[in-house]
Order: sequence, then structure tokens, then C-alpha cells
Amino acid sequence: MLPKGGQTETIGALALQDLFAYDPLIRDRRGPAFTEKGIAMIVASRGEIAEGLFGFGKPELPAFLLSGERPTLFDDVMTFMGPLYVEGLRDLLGDEQRLSFNFLTHSHFDHCGAGPFLKRKIGRLQTGAHPLAADTFRKPGAIALIRSLGEDVSFDGLEVDLLLEDGMEIDLGGFAIQVIATPGHTRDSISFYIPELRALIAGEAVGVYDGNRTIHPEYLSSYGDYLHSLEKLAALEPEILMMAHYFTLTGPDARSYIPKSIARTRTFRARIEAYLHEENGDREAVVRRIFREDYRETGAILQEERPYLINLRAKVRAVAENR
Repeated sequence: MLPKGGQTETIGALALQDLFAYDPLIRDRRGPAFTEKGIAMIVASRGEIAEGLFGFGKPELPAFLLSGERPTLFDDVMTFMGPLYVEGLRDLLGDEQRLSFNFLTHSHFDHCGAGPFLKRKIGRLQTGAHPLAADTFRKPGAIALIRSLGEDVSFDGLEVDLLLEDGMEIDLGGFAIQVIATPGHTRDSISFYIPELRALIAGEAVGVYDGNRTIHPEYLSSYGDYLHSLEKLAALEPEILMMAHYFTLTGPDARSYIPKSIARTRTFRARIEAYLHEENGDREAVVRRIFREDYRETGAILQEERPYLINLRAKVRAVAENR
């Protein structure tokens, strides 16, 4: 998901700081996410989220860092963000060369784009991803798409050093993480759970918020897989949920989000089915209708038009083909 404004901190007509000021339930904080009273909040994904866990880069394109004996980065987002990540790593770790791992939730351009840059800059860095993502990063067609959507020709493929499979547990020294296969957004989607913090990094396997805090499902490869993945993640009842873009949820907000996302996912499928019936199976007519209603009329979608339409067509196709 490429946020609106690309490299800027703009959400539609609102500056990022204006969005947080506009909604009193959202806080643009530099952490930690929990106050001493344990107040639940929706916070901007930057600064200290919990002890040893940080969001940095930009909230609309966040990376997450888990410090410890083997510091680990989760998702490296867009190609142009590479130098900013190196600067952030230097600030948080003292030396960016301390970074041990870069773990990716999936193979979309806005979650892996800076990977090649970071591998060039940090000699010891090992990249981890699902085996299907590793295959994707070697395909000329996928590389060309990443370049076109990221508007940057410097992405020339990405070597994956560690293949991350469902059920793996990785000791990072001070923290352990669990790898959870969560297909549905993409076939190669994985999530990362940190038991010590009850923190979940799920990419877009849990959907995304718009500017009105409406949840939008993101089942691009399979509705059935996506729903099953959501149900698996809901059982974790995370205390901290790091969204793919903009927001980190804590406490009751984190625990209640995934059940709400499940409900929204079922509702959106029913809506697509109804529209397909009304439009006599014309998928593109359904896409145009939803685009008008959700994107044009609300103005709340936090994504550029082209990738939004690519994703919407995939969701309509998944429902039409009963995938």
C-alpha cells in the first residue's frame, strides 16, 4: 500500500500532524505507547513503542526495530527511505553496522524496497522472508513492477538469506520472535509475534485504516486464506499491534482491532457479491462503483489511486473466483 503523498507526510488534504490533532483518539507520540496508567491509545508509528521496540522512518511508511543482542528490522519499505533508515539505525543503535536481521512481512514494493540498499550499506545484514517472497525477488517481472510502483529504478532484486516458515521461533538475544504464516493479502505474507511484549507485526494481513479509522480488508490473493489468517492472529490477543502504515494500537484498541477486521472483511465480501449480482458479473463495473463510493466520495483512503485500483481489482477477482 503506497500512502497518498508518496514521499511527503500528507494524507489527502491533511498534513500528517493535522490528522492526529483532528482525532483525539489518535496520538502523534514519540512513545512509549503505554502511559504509567496503561491507557490504551492509537499512536503514530514512531519513537519508542515499548521497551526495546521502536518505530522509525515515517509513520506512513514505518519500519520497526527490535533492539537486543541481535537487533532486527521489520520491513524496510520504499527504496528512497534507505538513507533515512540508516540514519535512524545509527541514532537508535549507535552504529548501523550492529543490525543483524531485516525481516520482511511480504514482497510488496512498499515493504521491501530499501532492502538492497541496506544490504549494500550493512555488510553483515541478513534478510529473512517467506520462501515465496524469495522467489518473487528473483523474477524480472516482479522487479519491474516494484520499480514502476516505487518510481525508483534502483531496486534490482533482493537476495534472501533466511527462509522464514510458519512456526519458526528465533532467539534474538533478549527477545524471541515467532513466525506466523498469514497468507491472503499475498501468498507470501508472514507476521511476527514477540511474546515478551505481546506485540504483533502483521503487515497488511490485518487490513488498513483509512482517515476515518474505517478498516479496509486487503485480501489480494485469497479471501479464504486471509480470513483464516485473521482468525489465527485474533487468538493472540496482542497488547501492541503495529499496523503496516501510520498507526500502532495498544491495549484494548489492539485487542479489539482484529475481531473488527474480521467483521469488516466478511461485510466487504458480501458487498462485492451483491454488486457483482447487480452488475451481472461485470467486475470492472464493480471496481468503478466501489472506487467512486470509497475513494472519491469519502476522500479518506490513505493510498495513491493507481495501487489502490490494482488492489481493489484483486479483491473483486478473489471474490468473483471464490478464492
